[in-house]
Amino acid sequence: MKHAFCSPSASNIWLNCAASPKNSQGVENKVGIAAATGTLIHQMAEMKQKGNMENTNLTEFWLGKEENVEDFQIIVDNEMIDCAEVYIDYVNKRHQELGGSLLIEEQFTLNEISDACWGTADAVILGKDRIAVIDLKTGKWNVEPNKNTQLMIYALGVLSRYGDENTLLELTIVQPRSAKKGSPIKTWETSAEYLVDWAYRTLKPACEATLSETPEEILGDHCKFCNGKVNCVAYKNKMEVPDGN
Repeated sequence: MKHAFCSPSASNIWLNCAASPKNSQGVENKVGIAAATGTLIHQMAEMKQKGNMENTNLTEFWLGKEENVEDFQIIVDNEMIDCAEVYIDYVNKRHQELGGSLLIEEQFTLNEISDACWGTADAVILGKDRIAVIDLKTGKWNVEPNKNTQLMIYALGVLSRYGDENTLLELTIVQPRSAKKGSPIKTWETSAEYLVDWAYRTLKPACEATLSETPEEILGDHCKFCNGKVNCVAYKNKMEVPDGN
């Protein structure tokens, strides 16, 4: 699958280190079984949401099936089905509340910000004066929607196509398998004005910085998740310095 140079899912990395996208080019993105399982759960949900499972349900169709995803053999279990169903049920409920159109796996571009930044949102609901952007997270590492840059980029893409300056946006993460106790559904609301201001003050300069001839390498906690650290001079130099020096 082709990804944007400035991928929304990696925005927490390249917004902090402009060199990350360039350093990551040509590096194999090694996917673990957790991520592969997440891909399969997304496929299950999308299949149901797009009406490709007539006269059956997720359990009848998927339970016990063995699928090959990213070279992992994954057997669909009840926890995976429950995860997909929690997400589908919430999307359907919110669609009934807001009305309007429901878009599944909506692709978008951000040409006014950067041709290097584009992506696909899991679910988008176009209400009268409000747009809901809903993202399914299948991992156990808790993810919050508040000022979540991945969701903010999705929302900007949807806003540029379907909204205006008066549109309210709700950014929701559905994470049924989170290790954090409490509701699996978390929402952050914001305005078109706030998002557009962030886009031009922060996002656009960050995208431009990644495209420079010699983008700056900046070390930080984000390095842990960066595929480009194998090509990063700053990271290699840090690793070569003994502790205490």
